[in-house]
Amino acid sequence: MKKVGRNDLCPCGSGKKYKNCHASIEKSKTLNNKSLLYIGLLLAFLAIATYSLFFAQKSTRPNGQAPAGKVWSEEHGHYH
Repeated sequence: MKKVGRNDLCPCGSGKKYKNCHASIEKSKTLNNKSLLYIGLLLAFLAIATYSLFFAQKSTRPNGQAPAGKVWSEEHGHYH
């Protein structure tokens, strides 16, 4: 099928140029698809951030003796 140019008559039969008839509808569909993509990416980022903040397990103190001169930091989850 041949692509309709901006200044060609609209294929819907209205007698208007395509740019003044259906071109704006096609453009809004493209913008809506981009908006949905950006919203989806934002939601994915928020889901990952929420998981890492609230559900990721903190490291637990390893069994056995601490290395010489080191103390366990509960806050950081490792020896200092």
